[in-house]
Amino acid sequence: MNAEQFKQALNDYSDEQYQAILDGASMVLFQDRELTVGKSEDAYVIFELGDESFDSINDLKSSLLDRADDLIQEYYQYNPVSRQAFDSALSALIAEHGNEAFVAMPGKEAELKIFVDNDQVICEGPDSPRFKYGIELHLEDKMPPLAISNKVKNWIQSGSAYGDYISVNVCRFSSTDMENISQSEYI
Repeated sequence: MNAEQFKQALNDYSDEQYQAILDGASMVLFQDRELTVGKSEDAYVIFELGDESFDSINDLKSSLLDRADDLIQEYYQYNPVSRQAFDSALSALIAEHGNEAFVAMPGKEAELKIFVDNDQVICEGPDSPRFKYGIELHLEDKMPPLAISNKVKNWIQSGSAYGDYISVNVCRFSSTDMENISQSEYI
């Protein structure tokens, strides 16, 4: 969900949902597609009251709309794109560029590699300075196109592609956990 979609979702959020937030629930970004109500310990919380207080639903809504760009940017700094959104976007990129574009195997380097910028799953070629850090499917053996197609489908459907994305970004997504560890726990 980008900033404009987030603002639209805030406008579409019901008064009952805003009231639940005022009553202590959390705003959750469900599968990067919609805002729901949840608990503070749920995954994908994009907003909770904390020490803030608001006099009305309209005040809360206005505050969130004013901060929408910052909230969505901060959210994606510390939270991964959901597996559903990642798999869908990756499948679209593969449909656009072909199965073999994202595959490296003996005698062939990947033509494109996968990156996630905020909420967007994108691909970049070797002219990108960060190309070597991107995600690709690495095959140990050279394979014919049909076998590559099956490997790519399995890579996505098994969750391995998403796992590769998470493993590349594990430090970034764990940074909030590290902020909560006191200095004495390092000793």
